[in-house]
Amino acid sequence: MKASGLRASGPGDGVGVRPAEVLRPIRRAAPQTLGHCLQTVQQHWTRPMARLSRQWSRWAGPALAARCRPLSLHGRTLTVAVDQSHWLQAVQYSRHQLLGRLQAAGFAITELRLQQRSPQSPTDLDQQQQQQSWDQHPSRGQMGKDVCPRCNIPTPQGELQRWGHCCFCQRSSLPPPRLQQGPG
Repeated sequence: MKASGLRASGPGDGVGVRPAEVLRPIRRAAPQTLGHCLQTVQQHWTRPMARLSRQWSRWAGPALAARCRPLSLHGRTLTVAVDQSHWLQAVQYSRHQLLGRLQAAGFAITELRLQQRSPQSPTDLDQQQQQQSWDQHPSRGQMGKDVCPRCNIPTPQGELQRWGHCCFCQRSSLPPPRLQQGPG
């Protein structure tokens, strides 16, 4: 009877027989007092992630804080959730200033990771909310009033002050890069 790979056992030889397991109820810890629970919450609230969450607008600034929030802190990497794709770019551009402010506040953060996490699906947002969000985007200058005179697209005011037109028009006005030829 070796077809199944198990050896047949006779009564009394104990091979292949497991002892019965006795199920016992799980011991639960004694209930804690309300004071102990509050103390535990307070200890968790003073940890770096809690401090980041409480004072996020202080370091990110009111415009960015309304559109993003700290999500997790692992080691020296802070993951920030951004609610809409066009704000993802704004946070990306502000990355170095934000890191500097956080480091000055005593956080040992050396890297920011950004994730788009919309609190609502775009279909749930009405058209007016979407337009208001886009109008407040930093790339829109003063509510979209700064426009490149060459291509007529919204342009940050700093680009107009620097070059007189947008960065795309500036790039197209540069001479093409010279190819270096090797020894030959």
